[in-house]
Amino acid sequence: MMGGKKILIVDDDRLVAKTIDMCLSKRGYQVKVLHNGAAAVKYLFEEKPDLIILDIRLPDCDGWFIMDLLEKLEAAQKVRVIVISALEPDRHKVSEAKPYAYVQKPFDMGQLIQIAERSLKTSNRTNHTVIDPPDG
Repeated sequence: MMGGKKILIVDDDRLVAKTIDMCLSKRGYQVKVLHNGAAAVKYLFEEKPDLIILDIRLPDCDGWFIMDLLEKLEAAQKVRVIVISALEPDRHKVSEAKPYAYVQKPFDMGQLIQIAERSLKTSNRTNHTVIDPPDG
């Protein structure tokens, strides 16, 4: 358990966000859930999360915009980002934005939690792991 670590979840799918929140909160993390890019940007100016779990398709912007903003704020070196999306990974954007991992929806919750916990323990900001959805 990594008590005290702050995790920001940005996903407009409230059920997915709540489920991730519950799993991480049970493990002692401080979790904040937001459902749009504008709220996420405001939060990033006020708080310094250790990890962001970020959906690509948001109602007011896309997750790549937020990744670009992190880079411009020079916060990208300090904050790890796990991208979650139902979209096929755009390999060019993934290699450009360098998230810690790209996890395609639907995903295995246990696997996402493992990736999140590994990202918080490692000193390496980028892992470039692309996780395809489980066979279902």
